[in-house]
Amino acid sequence: MPVLYVLSVAAWASVSFDRHVQDHMVLQREPETASVYGKYSGTAATIHVTVHDGFASYDIPATAAEGTWTAQLRPTPAGGNYTITATCSGCGNSSTAAIADVTFGDVWYCSGQSNMALPLMYTFSRNKSIEAIQQGKYNNIRLHQLQSNINPDLSWVNIKAATQTPNSAAFVNFSSTCYYFAESLTDLLGADAPPMGMINTAWGGTQVEQWTSNQTSAKCSNITLGATSGVYYKERVVPFAKMTLKGYLWYQGENDMGHVFGNAAQNRGYACEVPAMIEEWRTLFAQSGRTNPKAPFGLVTLANSGAGAHPDLGGMHFAQMGSYGVVPNPVMPNTFLGHAYDLDDPYYNQTCWNDLCCPEQTKKPGQNCDGCDGFCAAYEGTPFRLGPIHPRAKKPLAVRLAQAAYGAVFGADVQTTGPVISGCEVNGGELVIKFNTTLLGKDSVTVGPYWESHVDILTNASLFCLQANQSQTNPHTPTLCEDNGEGQEVVFPKPISLVTAWKTVNITSAGTSSISADVSSLGGDVYGVRYMWGGFCCDGRPPTSDPCPIASCPLKGSPSQLPANPFVAKIVNGKCSCVAPQVCNA
Repeated sequence: MPVLYVLSVAAWASVSFDRHVQDHMVLQREPETASVYGKYSGTAATIHVTVHDGFASYDIPATAAEGTWTAQLRPTPAGGNYTITATCSGCGNSSTAAIADVTFGDVWYCSGQSNMALPLMYTFSRNKSIEAIQQGKYNNIRLHQLQSNINPDLSWVNIKAATQTPNSAAFVNFSSTCYYFAESLTDLLGADAPPMGMINTAWGGTQVEQWTSNQTSAKCSNITLGATSGVYYKERVVPFAKMTLKGYLWYQGENDMGHVFGNAAQNRGYACEVPAMIEEWRTLFAQSGRTNPKAPFGLVTLANSGAGAHPDLGGMHFAQMGSYGVVPNPVMPNTFLGHAYDLDDPYYNQTCWNDLCCPEQTKKPGQNCDGCDGFCAAYEGTPFRLGPIHPRAKKPLAVRLAQAAYGAVFGADVQTTGPVISGCEVNGGELVIKFNTTLLGKDSVTVGPYWESHVDILTNASLFCLQANQSQTNPHTPTLCEDNGEGQEVVFPKPISLVTAWKTVNITSAGTSSISADVSSLGGDVYGVRYMWGGFCCDGRPPTSDPCPIASCPLKGSPSQLPANPFVAKIVNGKCSCVAPQVCNA
C-alpha cells in the first residue's frame, strides 16, 4: 500500500502570523489602533492584510522588513467576528495566512510570580465560575497563556470552550487572579462589558529584576542583579510588545522580601524598581506597537503569608506603592491597586495538616485531631499549592482590583482606595490619626472588631526603622536596620529588639475621617505610629473547624469596605511626619 505523506500548509507558507496572533483572539478596540504582525520569507515581499466581518471587508498594507511584517488596523468598536488574512506577493511562494473568530475588546496583560500564576484549580470560587460560564455568563472573556513552571501553554480560547475541555482543564489551569479580574470587571460593567482578552505570562518564584532590562534595573541602587536578571523581560514581555493593550496587571514581590525595599525618591531598592519597570513596559509597548503610553497599570500588594520569615511586610507595601502610601502618585501615574494583606487563606494555620489529621494522610497513633474536619474538608475540596503562601481566596482580591479599575480606568463613581493617613496629633493620653478626606470620597472611616488593633506606637525615637534585617531576631548578633527612613543603614552594637520598641495600643473611637488611640499607658513616649506593618488579622482562634474570616483587619472605609492603606510615620513634637516623599502633616 502506498504511503501518503500529508504536509501542513504552514510548513510551506512564506507568510505567517506571530505565535500569539491566533484564531479566537481579542484585539484592542477603539479608540486605540490594534496591530497584527508576523513573519515572512523572501527579499522583495509585498504584504497586505484583509479584514472581513462576514459582510464587508477592507485591505490595508503592511510594513515588512527583515523577515517581519506589521499591519495597523482601523480603530474598531467592541465585538464582531472577524477573519483577518495576510497575503504575500513576492515571497518565495506567494501565499496567504489567516486567523478566524477574532473579536475586538479590551486586552489585559497579566504577569508577576506564583500568586498571579496560581491556577484556578487551587481557588475556592472556581466551581461557581464554571457553573456560571456553562449557563452563558462571562462569554465575553477569552484567555491566552504562556507556558511557565506553574501553568501550561494555552492558545487563545473562548471562556466557554475552555470549560468544555476534559475536566475543564484549559480553564482551571489558567491564572486565577487574571481570570477573576475579568469576571469581576464584567459584573461591574454589566451590559457595557466589552470582550476581554486576558493574557497570562507569570512565572513562579521570580524577582522584579527578572522582569526588567538590566539597563533599567541599573537606574536603581541597592538591588540584586544576577545571571537571570532581565530574562523574563526578554522572553515573556518583549514578545508581546507589538500587541495593543488596554492595560497591565502585576502581582509579585514574595521573592524580593529578602532584598532592600528602599525608596522611590532615593532611587533605592524595590520602591525604585517597580516604577522603573512600569515606565519601561509602557515605553516598550508604545514604541513597538500602538499601546497608549499611559495605559493603566494595576498592582496587588502581598498577603501577610507572602512575607515568609522576613519582618516588616509594611515596608514592602510602602515600596509597592512607590513610597507614597497610595496609588496613583507622581512616580506611578495612572495606576490602581488591590490590597491582599488582609486576604490570607482562611485556613492559613496548617496544624491539622502537619499533624497528619486529614483522611488522605496516615494518622499518627494517638494523635488528637479534634476540630480538624473543616480544615480537611476545605483541603479536600480545594487543595493548597505549596501551602498558604498561595491563598485560595483569590476572587475577593480580584473584586477589589476590578473595582479599582472600574473607577480609575472606566470613570465610574466608586471608591478606589481605602483610608489613607494624612496626619496625626497627640493630645495628652490620646493619639488622633487623621485620614485624607479627598481620597475618602463618600466613605467614612470605620473600626471593626479586632483581636489586635495593629496600631503600634514607637516608644524609643532612636529605633525608628522602616525595614529591619531578618538577623535582628538573633539575640547574639548586633541589630541591623536596613533603612532608618532616610535611606541609611544603622547597626546597633548590641542586640536590640526593633519589634518590642513598638507597643500595640487600642483604638478607642472613630470619626468620619479620623480614629483615636489610647496612648495613656506609654508615659508620653510616643515617637512613631504604624498600622499593619506585619501580622495576621485573625482573632487568635485555635486551628479548629472554624476558618479565620478574611478581610478582618480593623480599619476600613465604609460603605466600600476597602481596607486602610498600611502606614508608618514618625511623631515629632506631637505631630506626624511621614517618610518622604509621602506627606502626612495635616
